[in-house]
Amino acid sequence: MKYLKNYLCFCKKLHNLNIPKLKFKALNERYNDLYKKIYNIDENDINKASFIVFLTSFIITILLSIFFIRFNILIISLFSTILSLILSYRFNLILYNAIIKKESLINAMLYLIKIDFSLIQKTLKENSDYSLNFIKLIKDYNLPISYEFKLILKKIHEGAMPENELIKVLTPSKDFDKYLKDLLVNNFNYNPSFNDYSENDLEKKFKIYLRELQSRISILFFIGFFFPLGICFLILFQLIKLIFLLFFIPLFFLLLNILFRKFVKKNTYMIGVLDDHSKLERRKFNEFLQFLKSFANNLKRNVSPEQAFLKSYTQNKNQLVLLSQPIKSQLSRLLNFNCSFNEMVQFLKLELKSIRYIVILNVIEKFIAENAYYSSEKIFDILTIISKHQNLENKLEIIIKGEKFKVFFFIFLLPILIGAISGMFPFFVLITENIDINNNTILSEMNKLVSIDYLIIIFFVLLSSVIITSNYFLNIINHQNKPLIIFILILVFFLAFLTSFMNIMSFI
Repeated sequence: MKYLKNYLCFCKKLHNLNIPKLKFKALNERYNDLYKKIYNIDENDINKASFIVFLTSFIITILLSIFFIRFNILIISLFSTILSLILSYRFNLILYNAIIKKESLINAMLYLIKIDFSLIQKTLKENSDYSLNFIKLIKDYNLPISYEFKLILKKIHEGAMPENELIKVLTPSKDFDKYLKDLLVNNFNYNPSFNDYSENDLEKKFKIYLRELQSRISILFFIGFFFPLGICFLILFQLIKLIFLLFFIPLFFLLLNILFRKFVKKNTYMIGVLDDHSKLERRKFNEFLQFLKSFANNLKRNVSPEQAFLKSYTQNKNQLVLLSQPIKSQLSRLLNFNCSFNEMVQFLKLELKSIRYIVILNVIEKFIAENAYYSSEKIFDILTIISKHQNLENKLEIIIKGEKFKVFFFIFLLPILIGAISGMFPFFVLITENIDINNNTILSEMNKLVSIDYLIIIFFVLLSSVIITSNYFLNIINHQNKPLIIFILILVFFLAFLTSFMNIMSFI
Protein backbone atom coordinates (compact mmCIF):
# COMPACT_ATOMS: atom_id res chain seq x y z
CA MET A 1 0.00 0.00 0.00
CA LYS A 2 2.92 2.30 0.71
CA TYR A 3 4.30 1.95 -2.83
CA LEU A 4 0.89 3.00 -4.20
CA LYS A 5 0.96 6.17 -2.07
CA ASN A 6 4.45 6.98 -3.35
CA TYR A 7 3.27 6.30 -6.91
CA LEU A 8 0.31 8.67 -6.53
CA CYS A 9 2.48 11.30 -4.83
CA PHE A 10 4.97 11.23 -7.73
CA CYS A 11 2.19 11.55 -10.33
CA LYS A 12 0.47 14.43 -8.52
CA LYS A 13 3.70 16.45 -8.49
CA LEU A 14 3.45 16.67 -12.28
CA HIS A 15 -0.09 18.09 -12.25
CA ASN A 16 0.91 21.70 -13.01
CA LEU A 17 3.72 20.87 -15.43
CA ASN A 18 3.09 21.27 -19.14
CA ILE A 19 4.86 18.16 -20.45
CA PRO A 20 3.91 15.49 -23.01
CA LYS A 21 1.63 12.66 -21.95
CA LEU A 22 1.98 8.98 -22.78
CA LYS A 23 -1.41 7.28 -22.78
CA PHE A 24 -1.72 3.50 -23.10
CA LYS A 25 -5.32 2.81 -22.09
CA ALA A 26 -8.51 4.75 -22.74
CA LEU A 27 -10.38 4.74 -19.43
CA ASN A 28 -14.14 4.81 -19.38
CA GLU A 29 -16.09 7.29 -17.29
CA ARG A 30 -16.42 4.90 -14.36
CA TYR A 31 -12.65 4.44 -13.95
CA ASN A 32 -12.07 8.19 -14.28
CA ASP A 33 -14.56 8.68 -11.45
CA LEU A 34 -12.78 6.04 -9.35
CA TYR A 35 -9.42 7.74 -9.95
CA LYS A 36 -10.80 11.10 -8.79
CA LYS A 37 -13.14 10.01 -5.99
CA ILE A 38 -11.07 7.28 -4.31
CA TYR A 39 -7.49 8.33 -5.13
CA ASN A 40 -7.92 12.06 -5.83
CA ILE A 41 -5.83 11.94 -9.00
CA ASP A 42 -6.37 12.82 -12.65
CA GLU A 43 -5.61 10.36 -15.43
CA ASN A 44 -3.48 12.99 -17.21
CA ASP A 45 -1.09 13.17 -14.24
CA ILE A 46 -0.40 9.44 -14.58
CA ASN A 47 0.13 9.82 -18.34
CA LYS A 48 2.64 12.64 -17.72
CA ALA A 49 4.52 10.48 -15.23
CA SER A 50 4.51 7.61 -17.75
CA PHE A 51 6.26 9.86 -20.28
CA ILE A 52 8.94 10.69 -17.69
CA VAL A 53 9.44 6.98 -16.99
CA PHE A 54 9.67 6.24 -20.73
CA LEU A 55 12.24 8.99 -21.35
CA THR A 56 14.38 8.05 -18.33
CA SER A 57 14.36 4.32 -19.07
CA PHE A 58 15.11 4.95 -22.76
CA ILE A 59 18.24 7.01 -21.95
CA ILE A 60 19.46 4.50 -19.35
CA THR A 61 18.80 1.52 -21.64
CA ILE A 62 20.63 3.18 -24.55
CA LEU A 63 23.71 3.80 -22.40
CA LEU A 64 23.71 0.28 -20.90
CA SER A 65 23.12 -1.37 -24.29
CA ILE A 66 26.04 0.47 -25.90
CA PHE A 67 28.25 -0.68 -23.04
CA PHE A 68 27.10 -4.35 -22.96
CA ILE A 69 26.13 -5.27 -26.54
CA ARG A 70 28.07 -4.93 -29.80
CA PHE A 71 25.09 -4.14 -32.03
CA ASN A 72 24.75 -1.12 -34.28
CA ILE A 73 22.94 1.93 -32.97
CA LEU A 74 19.69 1.23 -34.86
CA ILE A 75 19.21 -2.17 -33.23
CA ILE A 76 20.14 -0.74 -29.84
CA SER A 77 17.61 2.09 -30.32
CA LEU A 78 14.87 -0.38 -31.27
CA PHE A 79 15.66 -2.57 -28.27
CA SER A 80 15.71 0.46 -25.93
CA THR A 81 12.42 1.79 -27.30
CA ILE A 82 10.63 -1.55 -26.84
CA LEU A 83 11.97 -2.05 -23.31
CA SER A 84 11.12 1.55 -22.33
CA LEU A 85 7.59 1.19 -23.69
CA ILE A 86 7.12 -2.00 -21.65
CA LEU A 87 8.35 -0.30 -18.46
CA SER A 88 6.25 2.83 -18.97
CA TYR A 89 3.21 0.69 -19.86
CA ARG A 90 3.51 -1.24 -16.60
CA PHE A 91 3.99 2.02 -14.71
CA ASN A 92 0.95 3.58 -16.38
CA LEU A 93 -1.31 0.71 -15.32
CA ILE A 94 -0.22 0.40 -11.68
CA LEU A 95 -3.29 2.21 -10.32
CA TYR A 96 -5.61 0.59 -12.87
CA ASN A 97 -4.37 -2.89 -11.90
CA ALA A 98 -4.75 -2.04 -8.20
CA ILE A 99 -8.41 -1.18 -8.85
CA ILE A 100 -8.90 -4.36 -10.89
CA LYS A 101 -7.45 -6.43 -8.04
CA LYS A 102 -9.79 -4.79 -5.52
CA GLU A 103 -12.70 -5.37 -7.89
CA SER A 104 -11.82 -9.07 -8.12
CA LEU A 105 -11.56 -9.41 -4.34
CA ILE A 106 -14.97 -7.79 -3.86
CA ASN A 107 -16.58 -9.84 -6.64
CA ALA A 108 -15.09 -13.02 -5.16
CA MET A 109 -17.01 -12.38 -1.95
CA LEU A 110 -20.14 -10.91 -3.53
CA TYR A 111 -21.93 -14.26 -3.80
CA LEU A 112 -21.27 -14.88 -0.12
CA ILE A 113 -22.37 -11.35 0.78
CA LYS A 114 -25.67 -11.83 -1.08
CA ILE A 115 -26.28 -15.18 0.60
CA ASP A 116 -25.30 -13.79 4.00
CA PHE A 117 -27.54 -10.74 3.71
CA SER A 118 -30.48 -12.85 2.48
CA LEU A 119 -30.09 -14.89 5.69
CA ILE A 120 -30.08 -11.66 7.73
CA GLN A 121 -33.25 -10.52 5.93
CA LYS A 122 -34.87 -13.86 6.72
CA THR A 123 -34.02 -13.83 10.43
CA LEU A 124 -34.49 -10.15 11.36
CA LYS A 125 -37.79 -8.75 12.56
CA GLU A 126 -39.87 -6.67 10.15
CA ASN A 127 -39.18 -3.36 11.91
CA SER A 128 -35.39 -3.89 11.89
CA ASP A 129 -33.07 -1.43 10.16
CA TYR A 130 -31.87 -3.48 7.17
CA SER A 131 -29.64 -0.72 5.80
CA LEU A 132 -27.72 -0.48 9.08
CA ASN A 133 -27.34 -4.27 9.21
CA PHE A 134 -26.01 -4.26 5.65
CA ILE A 135 -23.40 -1.65 6.54
CA LYS A 136 -22.32 -3.69 9.57
CA LEU A 137 -22.17 -6.81 7.41
CA ILE A 138 -19.76 -5.24 4.89
CA LYS A 139 -17.72 -3.67 7.70
CA ASP A 140 -17.14 -7.09 9.24
CA TYR A 141 -15.95 -8.67 6.00
CA ASN A 142 -12.26 -8.43 5.15
CA LEU A 143 -12.76 -6.43 1.95
CA PRO A 144 -11.02 -3.44 0.35
CA ILE A 145 -14.22 -1.43 1.00
CA SER A 146 -14.69 -2.52 4.64
CA TYR A 147 -12.89 0.56 6.00
CA GLU A 148 -15.14 2.86 3.96
CA PHE A 149 -18.22 1.20 5.48
CA LYS A 150 -16.65 1.59 8.91
CA LEU A 151 -16.46 5.35 8.26
CA ILE A 152 -20.09 5.32 7.09
CA LEU A 153 -21.10 3.64 10.35
CA LYS A 154 -19.24 6.33 12.27
CA LYS A 155 -21.12 9.06 10.37
CA ILE A 156 -24.44 7.34 11.15
CA HIS A 157 -23.59 7.41 14.87
CA GLU A 158 -22.99 11.13 14.42
CA GLY A 159 -26.48 11.59 12.98
CA ALA A 160 -26.24 10.84 9.24
CA MET A 161 -28.92 8.81 7.44
CA PRO A 162 -27.74 5.33 6.33
CA GLU A 163 -29.48 5.52 2.94
CA ASN A 164 -28.02 8.96 2.18
CA GLU A 165 -24.49 7.71 2.89
CA LEU A 166 -24.96 4.52 0.87
CA ILE A 167 -26.16 6.47 -2.19
CA LYS A 168 -22.74 8.19 -2.30
CA VAL A 169 -20.82 4.89 -2.28
CA LEU A 170 -18.68 4.16 -5.32
CA THR A 171 -16.60 0.99 -5.19
CA PRO A 172 -14.16 -0.68 -7.62
CA SER A 173 -16.76 -3.41 -8.22
CA LYS A 174 -19.48 -2.64 -10.73
CA ASP A 175 -21.38 -5.77 -9.63
CA PHE A 176 -21.34 -4.68 -5.99
CA ASP A 177 -22.53 -1.17 -6.89
CA LYS A 178 -25.41 -2.66 -8.89
CA TYR A 179 -26.38 -4.93 -5.99
CA LEU A 180 -26.27 -1.98 -3.56
CA LYS A 181 -28.37 0.13 -5.93
CA ASP A 182 -30.98 -2.67 -6.17
CA LEU A 183 -31.11 -2.82 -2.38
CA LEU A 184 -31.59 0.96 -2.08
CA VAL A 185 -34.27 1.08 -4.79
CA ASN A 186 -36.21 -1.75 -3.11
CA ASN A 187 -35.75 -0.33 0.40
CA PHE A 188 -33.54 -3.31 1.31
CA ASN A 189 -36.35 -5.77 0.67
CA TYR A 190 -34.55 -6.93 -2.47
CA ASN A 191 -33.71 -10.60 -2.08
CA PRO A 192 -32.30 -12.03 -5.34
CA SER A 193 -33.23 -15.57 -6.23
CA PHE A 194 -30.45 -18.03 -6.91
CA ASN A 195 -30.90 -17.41 -10.66
CA ASP A 196 -29.66 -13.86 -10.05
CA TYR A 197 -26.35 -15.38 -8.92
CA SER A 198 -25.99 -16.93 -12.38
CA GLU A 199 -22.84 -15.12 -13.54
CA ASN A 200 -20.78 -12.26 -12.21
CA ASP A 201 -17.90 -10.31 -13.70
CA LEU A 202 -15.30 -12.75 -12.34
CA GLU A 203 -16.90 -15.67 -14.14
CA LYS A 204 -17.20 -13.71 -17.39
CA LYS A 205 -13.50 -12.84 -17.21
CA PHE A 206 -12.63 -16.46 -16.48
CA LYS A 207 -14.51 -17.61 -19.60
CA ILE A 208 -12.60 -15.04 -21.67
CA TYR A 209 -9.38 -16.28 -20.05
CA LEU A 210 -10.25 -19.86 -21.10
CA ARG A 211 -10.78 -18.78 -24.72
CA GLU A 212 -7.44 -16.93 -24.76
CA LEU A 213 -5.39 -19.47 -22.81
CA GLN A 214 -3.92 -21.41 -25.73
CA SER A 215 -2.72 -18.18 -27.38
CA ARG A 216 -1.24 -17.02 -24.07
CA ILE A 217 0.62 -20.31 -23.63
CA SER A 218 1.95 -20.04 -27.20
CA ILE A 219 3.50 -16.66 -26.33
CA LEU A 220 5.17 -18.22 -23.28
CA PHE A 221 6.45 -21.08 -25.46
CA PHE A 222 7.89 -18.61 -27.96
CA ILE A 223 9.72 -16.50 -25.36
CA GLY A 224 10.86 -19.49 -23.27
CA PHE A 225 12.21 -21.36 -26.30
CA PHE A 226 13.63 -18.71 -28.63
CA PHE A 227 14.99 -16.25 -26.05
CA PRO A 228 17.70 -18.63 -24.73
CA LEU A 229 18.26 -19.89 -28.29
CA GLY A 230 18.86 -16.30 -29.43
CA ILE A 231 21.28 -15.68 -26.59
CA CYS A 232 23.07 -18.88 -27.58
CA PHE A 233 23.64 -17.55 -31.13
CA LEU A 234 24.74 -14.14 -29.81
CA ILE A 235 27.35 -15.90 -27.69
CA LEU A 236 28.37 -18.09 -30.62
CA PHE A 237 29.05 -15.09 -32.87
CA GLN A 238 30.54 -13.07 -29.97
CA LEU A 239 27.98 -10.25 -30.25
CA ILE A 240 27.39 -10.03 -26.51
CA LYS A 241 29.72 -9.09 -23.70
CA LEU A 242 30.48 -11.20 -20.65
CA ILE A 243 29.01 -8.72 -18.15
CA PHE A 244 25.60 -8.93 -19.84
CA LEU A 245 25.59 -12.71 -19.41
CA LEU A 246 25.79 -12.25 -15.64
CA PHE A 247 22.53 -10.27 -15.78
CA PHE A 248 20.85 -12.56 -18.29
CA ILE A 249 19.72 -15.30 -15.90
CA PRO A 250 17.87 -13.07 -13.38
CA LEU A 251 16.38 -11.04 -16.27
CA PHE A 252 15.22 -14.18 -18.07
CA PHE A 253 13.82 -15.65 -14.86
CA LEU A 254 11.96 -12.39 -14.14
CA LEU A 255 10.59 -12.21 -17.67
CA LEU A 256 9.22 -15.77 -17.64
CA ASN A 257 7.86 -15.31 -14.13
CA ILE A 258 5.93 -12.18 -15.17
CA LEU A 259 4.62 -13.82 -18.34
CA PHE A 260 3.64 -16.97 -16.45
CA ARG A 261 1.72 -15.06 -13.77
CA LYS A 262 0.19 -12.67 -16.29
CA PHE A 263 -0.79 -15.14 -19.00
CA VAL A 264 -1.20 -18.57 -17.40
CA LYS A 265 -1.50 -18.70 -13.61
CA LYS A 266 -3.79 -15.78 -12.96
CA ASN A 267 -5.56 -15.79 -9.61
CA THR A 268 -9.22 -16.22 -10.48
CA TYR A 269 -10.43 -15.26 -6.97
CA MET A 270 -13.35 -17.68 -7.43
CA ILE A 271 -14.02 -19.75 -4.34
CA GLY A 272 -14.54 -22.97 -6.29
CA VAL A 273 -11.30 -22.80 -8.33
CA LEU A 274 -8.14 -24.07 -6.66
CA ASP A 275 -4.73 -22.45 -7.04
CA ASP A 276 -3.06 -25.81 -6.45
CA HIS A 277 -4.21 -28.18 -9.21
CA SER A 278 -2.62 -31.31 -7.77
CA LYS A 279 -4.77 -34.42 -7.52
CA LEU A 280 -4.15 -34.51 -3.77
CA GLU A 281 -5.47 -30.98 -3.21
CA ARG A 282 -8.45 -31.59 -5.48
CA ARG A 283 -9.35 -34.75 -3.57
CA LYS A 284 -8.99 -32.91 -0.26
CA PHE A 285 -11.29 -30.11 -1.45
CA ASN A 286 -13.90 -32.58 -2.70
CA GLU A 287 -13.85 -34.34 0.68
CA PHE A 288 -14.39 -30.95 2.32
CA LEU A 289 -17.38 -30.18 0.06
CA GLN A 290 -18.90 -33.61 0.72
CA PHE A 291 -18.56 -33.03 4.45
CA LEU A 292 -20.22 -29.60 4.17
CA LYS A 293 -23.11 -31.10 2.20
CA SER A 294 -23.69 -33.66 4.92
CA PHE A 295 -23.35 -30.94 7.59
CA ALA A 296 -26.02 -28.82 5.85
CA ASN A 297 -28.37 -31.79 5.58
CA ASN A 298 -28.03 -32.46 9.31
CA LEU A 299 -28.62 -28.79 10.18
CA LYS A 300 -31.80 -28.95 8.11
CA ARG A 301 -33.08 -31.58 10.54
CA ASN A 302 -33.06 -28.83 13.18
CA VAL A 303 -30.26 -30.25 15.30
CA SER A 304 -27.52 -28.22 16.98
CA PRO A 305 -24.33 -27.36 15.00
CA GLU A 306 -22.34 -29.62 17.36
CA GLN A 307 -24.60 -32.59 16.72
CA ALA A 308 -24.68 -31.87 12.98
CA PHE A 309 -20.88 -31.81 12.88
CA LEU A 310 -20.60 -35.10 14.78
CA LYS A 311 -23.22 -36.83 12.61
CA SER A 312 -21.52 -35.57 9.44
CA TYR A 313 -18.21 -37.08 10.52
CA THR A 314 -19.89 -40.40 11.44
CA GLN A 315 -21.67 -40.53 8.08
CA ASN A 316 -18.56 -39.72 6.03
CA LYS A 317 -15.63 -41.12 8.02
CA ASN A 318 -15.08 -43.95 5.54
CA GLN A 319 -14.90 -41.46 2.63
CA LEU A 320 -12.71 -38.96 4.49
CA VAL A 321 -9.05 -39.79 3.89
CA LEU A 322 -7.12 -36.53 3.76
CA LEU A 323 -9.48 -34.66 6.09
CA SER A 324 -10.09 -37.46 8.55
CA GLN A 325 -7.30 -36.51 10.96
CA PRO A 326 -7.94 -32.72 11.17
CA ILE A 327 -11.72 -33.16 11.59
CA LYS A 328 -11.34 -36.04 14.06
CA SER A 329 -8.85 -34.12 16.22
CA GLN A 330 -11.12 -31.07 16.41
CA LEU A 331 -14.12 -33.25 17.12
CA SER A 332 -12.24 -34.82 20.04
CA ARG A 333 -11.65 -31.35 21.47
CA LEU A 334 -15.35 -30.61 21.20
CA LEU A 335 -16.48 -33.90 22.77
CA ASN A 336 -13.99 -33.48 25.64
CA PHE A 337 -15.38 -29.97 26.32
CA ASN A 338 -11.99 -28.43 25.55
CA CYS A 339 -13.52 -25.88 23.20
CA SER A 340 -16.80 -24.47 21.94
CA PHE A 341 -18.11 -25.03 18.42
CA ASN A 342 -16.79 -21.63 17.27
CA GLU A 343 -13.37 -22.34 18.77
CA MET A 344 -13.31 -25.73 17.07
CA VAL A 345 -13.98 -24.06 13.70
CA GLN A 346 -11.10 -21.66 14.38
CA PHE A 347 -8.72 -24.54 15.09
CA LEU A 348 -9.93 -26.35 11.97
CA LYS A 349 -9.14 -23.27 9.85
CA LEU A 350 -5.62 -23.25 11.25
CA GLU A 351 -5.13 -26.89 10.28
CA LEU A 352 -6.57 -26.52 6.77
CA LYS A 353 -4.52 -23.33 6.13
CA SER A 354 -5.76 -22.67 2.57
CA ILE A 355 -7.48 -19.30 2.11
CA ARG A 356 -10.48 -20.87 0.35
CA TYR A 357 -11.24 -23.20 3.27
CA ILE A 358 -10.87 -20.27 5.64
CA VAL A 359 -13.23 -18.02 3.63
CA ILE A 360 -15.90 -20.72 3.38
CA LEU A 361 -15.65 -21.65 7.07
CA ASN A 362 -15.74 -17.99 8.10
CA VAL A 363 -18.99 -17.46 6.21
CA ILE A 364 -20.56 -20.67 7.51
CA GLU A 365 -19.58 -19.68 11.03
CA LYS A 366 -21.39 -16.36 10.51
CA PHE A 367 -24.44 -18.14 9.10
CA ILE A 368 -24.68 -20.45 12.10
CA ALA A 369 -24.31 -17.55 14.53
CA GLU A 370 -27.25 -15.82 12.81
CA ASN A 371 -29.52 -18.87 12.51
CA ALA A 372 -28.36 -22.50 12.48
CA TYR A 373 -31.55 -23.89 10.89
CA TYR A 374 -31.80 -21.41 7.99
CA SER A 375 -28.03 -21.58 7.44
CA SER A 376 -28.39 -25.07 5.94
CA GLU A 377 -30.16 -23.60 2.91
CA LYS A 378 -27.41 -21.00 2.50
CA ILE A 379 -24.66 -23.62 2.73
CA PHE A 380 -26.35 -25.44 -0.17
CA ASP A 381 -26.30 -22.16 -2.12
CA ILE A 382 -22.54 -21.90 -1.54
CA LEU A 383 -22.03 -25.50 -2.64
CA THR A 384 -24.01 -24.81 -5.84
CA ILE A 385 -21.79 -21.81 -6.62
CA ILE A 386 -18.66 -23.88 -5.98
CA SER A 387 -20.01 -26.58 -8.29
CA LYS A 388 -20.43 -23.98 -11.06
CA HIS A 389 -16.84 -22.85 -10.53
CA GLN A 390 -15.60 -26.43 -10.64
CA ASN A 391 -17.30 -26.92 -14.02
CA LEU A 392 -15.31 -23.95 -15.32
CA GLU A 393 -12.17 -25.38 -13.73
CA ASN A 394 -12.74 -28.70 -15.54
CA LYS A 395 -12.68 -26.82 -18.86
CA LEU A 396 -9.35 -25.30 -17.81
CA GLU A 397 -7.97 -28.76 -17.03
CA ILE A 398 -8.95 -30.01 -20.50
CA ILE A 399 -7.03 -27.15 -22.15
CA ILE A 400 -3.98 -27.73 -19.93
CA LYS A 401 -3.93 -31.46 -20.71
CA GLY A 402 -3.99 -30.59 -24.41
CA GLU A 403 -0.69 -28.71 -23.99
CA LYS A 404 1.25 -31.65 -22.52
CA PHE A 405 2.66 -32.84 -25.84
CA LYS A 406 3.92 -29.35 -26.76
CA VAL A 407 5.53 -28.90 -23.34
CA PHE A 408 7.49 -32.16 -23.48
CA PHE A 409 8.43 -31.60 -27.13
CA PHE A 410 9.89 -28.15 -26.41
CA ILE A 411 11.65 -28.98 -23.14
CA PHE A 412 13.50 -31.92 -24.71
CA LEU A 413 14.27 -30.10 -27.97
CA LEU A 414 15.72 -27.01 -26.21
CA PRO A 415 18.62 -28.70 -24.34
CA ILE A 416 19.51 -30.70 -27.46
CA LEU A 417 19.74 -27.55 -29.62
CA ILE A 418 21.47 -25.35 -27.06
CA GLY A 419 23.84 -28.12 -25.98
CA ALA A 420 24.79 -28.86 -29.60
CA ILE A 421 25.32 -25.18 -30.50
CA SER A 422 27.26 -24.34 -27.33
CA GLY A 423 29.59 -27.29 -28.04
CA MET A 424 30.71 -25.45 -31.18
CA PHE A 425 31.60 -22.20 -29.38
CA PRO A 426 35.38 -22.70 -28.88
CA PHE A 427 35.80 -23.53 -32.56
CA PHE A 428 33.74 -20.54 -33.71
CA VAL A 429 36.14 -18.34 -31.73
CA LEU A 430 39.08 -19.75 -33.66
CA ILE A 431 37.27 -19.49 -37.00
CA THR A 432 36.23 -15.85 -36.45
CA GLU A 433 39.83 -14.99 -35.53
CA ASN A 434 41.03 -16.62 -38.81
CA ILE A 435 43.48 -18.90 -37.04
CA ASP A 436 44.87 -21.92 -38.86
CA ILE A 437 44.35 -24.78 -36.45
CA ASN A 438 45.32 -28.42 -36.14
CA ASN A 439 45.17 -31.01 -33.40
CA ASN A 440 48.53 -29.94 -31.96
CA THR A 441 47.80 -26.21 -31.67
CA ILE A 442 44.05 -26.09 -31.03
CA LEU A 443 44.14 -26.21 -27.21
CA SER A 444 46.93 -23.65 -26.90
CA GLU A 445 45.17 -21.25 -29.31
CA MET A 446 41.88 -21.65 -27.41
CA ASN A 447 43.57 -20.84 -24.11
CA LYS A 448 44.95 -17.64 -25.62
CA LEU A 449 41.61 -16.43 -27.00
CA VAL A 450 39.03 -17.82 -24.52
CA SER A 451 39.58 -18.12 -20.80
CA ILE A 452 38.30 -21.14 -18.87
CA ASP A 453 36.28 -18.79 -16.61
CA TYR A 454 34.48 -17.36 -19.63
CA LEU A 455 33.60 -20.84 -20.90
CA ILE A 456 32.29 -21.85 -17.46
CA ILE A 457 30.08 -18.75 -17.29
CA ILE A 458 28.69 -19.43 -20.77
CA PHE A 459 28.04 -23.06 -19.90
CA PHE A 460 26.32 -22.07 -16.64
CA VAL A 461 24.16 -19.39 -18.32
CA LEU A 462 22.94 -21.71 -21.07
CA LEU A 463 22.28 -24.60 -18.68
CA SER A 464 20.40 -22.25 -16.32
CA SER A 465 18.25 -20.98 -19.19
CA VAL A 466 17.28 -24.57 -20.01
CA ILE A 467 16.37 -25.25 -16.36
CA ILE A 468 14.32 -22.03 -16.04
CA THR A 469 12.42 -22.65 -19.28
CA SER A 470 11.75 -26.28 -18.37
CA ASN A 471 10.54 -25.33 -14.90
CA TYR A 472 7.95 -22.84 -16.20
CA PHE A 473 6.86 -25.08 -19.08
CA LEU A 474 6.25 -27.92 -16.60
CA ASN A 475 4.35 -25.50 -14.34
CA ILE A 476 1.92 -24.88 -17.21
CA ILE A 477 0.76 -28.50 -17.09
CA ASN A 478 1.08 -28.74 -13.27
CA HIS A 479 3.59 -31.58 -13.53
CA GLN A 480 4.19 -33.13 -10.12
CA ASN A 481 7.60 -34.73 -10.73
CA LYS A 482 9.57 -31.71 -11.92
CA PRO A 483 12.94 -32.48 -10.23
CA LEU A 484 13.27 -35.82 -12.06
CA ILE A 485 12.37 -34.33 -15.46
CA ILE A 486 14.75 -31.39 -14.99
CA PHE A 487 17.55 -33.76 -13.95
CA ILE A 488 16.98 -35.77 -17.17
CA LEU A 489 17.06 -32.53 -19.21
CA ILE A 490 20.39 -31.56 -17.61
CA LEU A 491 21.81 -34.92 -18.67
CA VAL A 492 20.43 -34.36 -22.20
CA PHE A 493 22.16 -30.95 -22.29
CA PHE A 494 25.50 -32.45 -21.18
CA LEU A 495 25.25 -35.26 -23.75
CA ALA A 496 24.35 -32.83 -26.56
CA PHE A 497 27.24 -30.55 -25.59
CA LEU A 498 29.80 -33.36 -25.40
CA THR A 499 28.57 -35.00 -28.62
CA SER A 500 28.83 -31.71 -30.51
CA PHE A 501 32.26 -30.92 -29.07
CA MET A 502 33.71 -34.38 -29.77
CA ASN A 503 32.30 -34.53 -33.30
CA ILE A 504 33.98 -31.26 -34.25
CA MET A 505 37.23 -32.42 -32.63
CA SER A 506 37.14 -35.53 -34.78
CA PHE A 507 36.99 -33.47 -37.97
CA ILE A 508 39.96 -31.23 -37.09
